[in-house]
Amino acid sequence: MRDYDDRPARHLWNFATLRSMRHRNFRLLLYGAFVSAAGDFMQNIAQAWLVWELTRSPVLLGVVGFFDTVPRLMFGALGGALADRVDRRRLLMLTQALGMVQAFIYWFLVYFHFVVFWHIALLAFFLGAVNTVNQLARQSLVNSLVPPEDLMNAIALQSSVFNLSKIIGPSAGGILIALVGVSGCFFLNALSFLGLIGMLVIMELPPWEPPENKHGIWSDIQEGFNYLTGNRRLFWIVALSYVIALVGAPYQRFLPMFATNILHVGPTGFGVLVAAPGLGATFSALTLASLGTMSPSLLWICSCALAFGLVLGLFAFSHSFAFSLAMLMLTGFFFIAGRASSNTAIQADTPRHLLGRVLSLFFMDRGLWSLGGLLIGSSAAAIGIDHTLAICAALCALAAVGVLFASGSSAGQAAALNVGAFRNPRPAESADPKQPQ
Repeated sequence: MRDYDDRPARHLWNFATLRSMRHRNFRLLLYGAFVSAAGDFMQNIAQAWLVWELTRSPVLLGVVGFFDTVPRLMFGALGGALADRVDRRRLLMLTQALGMVQAFIYWFLVYFHFVVFWHIALLAFFLGAVNTVNQLARQSLVNSLVPPEDLMNAIALQSSVFNLSKIIGPSAGGILIALVGVSGCFFLNALSFLGLIGMLVIMELPPWEPPENKHGIWSDIQEGFNYLTGNRRLFWIVALSYVIALVGAPYQRFLPMFATNILHVGPTGFGVLVAAPGLGATFSALTLASLGTMSPSLLWICSCALAFGLVLGLFAFSHSFAFSLAMLMLTGFFFIAGRASSNTAIQADTPRHLLGRVLSLFFMDRGLWSLGGLLIGSSAAAIGIDHTLAICAALCALAAVGVLFASGSSAGQAAALNVGAFRNPRPAESADPKQPQ
């Protein structure tokens, strides 16, 4: 039975860029996710500003990033197996409720001046664990809300909505820090979780049927790992994402340092800096949504990673607020172009019953943000954040080039990897986990 709504398209959903919005359940997911994600990003900027005000330490900024993302490494595979075993809608509702509780605790501690650094680290770790399961359940649910021909469009639109919230959330957060303080941001974020919970409640989905022939959790995890390592194309995509996650993606954790020490702007300017990558990412995702039903190739994904490294390096040495904003927008554009394309390629090539587990291995790269944050923070304290970020940018660019050379080491491999700009997708259900791609 199909979970998606294939009733005739109406209104704006007739436009090709918005075609997956004609499915009611997917629309509801996007609406709720936008409100919830905007609140999350508002809390993120409040948390970063709070840590910087309490400690003035780049190392401790990296430590908070570590506690926020290390649960991806610790619980990612387990969360993927869980997303393949249980009702994904109910799982999303549970994770949203837990996130709301965390935000209310954060508000209480800050409002009554009880908060100390270890509270921040502990709450960041808790929310990181919750979001690990939440993201896997949400991404896996998308695959069942739209037909296969709309998958790339749906993933790109979800990414555009996510990054639109990345513009609005930090921008509002920077203003609200000045108006109602850090505690007010945490309180408003707690309320934002009700948006997605409400949308999930009114979705019309067929009754959930538990999977047949259940194995143990470890066997489930191993099955997903074996599929990924047996598919060379997906393996290289995930490997590249791990490198970028370690040395590139954590740059946003250190924007408070650029705002105060290099560009000399206050909390409002800091909010604009944080929002700039989201603006570029939103445009990138909408561009991908307009490309039709083609599945991105490894060449396209590596090109995006190379461009990301180049513009990140330019940002690292910028002392102009306007030029920094431009480079951050381009950084967001190329980062999300590569990431959304990688997500689409994985979902298009993975059988639905393995989707949660294979996606968990892809999204575990977020756990490396924590280690990268610690490395970047330590290096920034020694040689400066600008030189550190320039080195990281160079490593991202080299990794992209290296993956292309490694994956195309023979003509046979290059043909198997289908290294063109885009390629025709194949139905996920027909994928053979034992056949190298």
